[in-house]
Amino acid sequence: MTDHSAITFRPASLSYLPLMAKWLMMPHMRDSYQPDPISPGEVAEEYGPLFSGETPDICHIAYYGELPFGYLQSYRNADYEDELPALDHGISVDLFIGEPDYIGRGLGSLMLREYLAQIAFPHFSDERFAYITHEAGDLDAIRASEAAGFRPVDEFEEDGDSVILFRFERGSNDNKKGGA
Repeated sequence: MTDHSAITFRPASLSYLPLMAKWLMMPHMRDSYQPDPISPGEVAEEYGPLFSGETPDICHIAYYGELPFGYLQSYRNADYEDELPALDHGISVDLFIGEPDYIGRGLGSLMLREYLAQIAFPHFSDERFAYITHEAGDLDAIRASEAAGFRPVDEFEEDGDSVILFRFERGSNDNKKGGA
């Protein structure tokens, strides 16, 4: 079993852009998170504003021990009401495991659960729900979110793909293994 105390989070800064570019160009990222090739300049353009505090998002790099292995971001849904009209409450979380050697070790659900407990809910302290979406065919991501305590609440089409919306309720006994 993986030791949850070994997972820590560091705020993402511009110095992490080369690492993000490396991760986003890896073959395992093509399956779901970054299907199109992306250049280092495009990574800087997309993630630079997030990492420099120009947006309401909070972004972090997940470490296992002293090694970075994943990326997480969260934001209050109300801050993006034009893009998320159906979600006017709660927070949303997005994440990936960038290092291929860390996939399949239970770290996705663990880093998600720990991120909610240590970072996202304390930062957005007045929010009760967290949301995450996955393409219906991304069974690994779905299993990780469910293991972290998320439950499906809706399914919809987005850009021609079937997408499932999952919700986590802070403090709910329904979050099997939840803890945040």
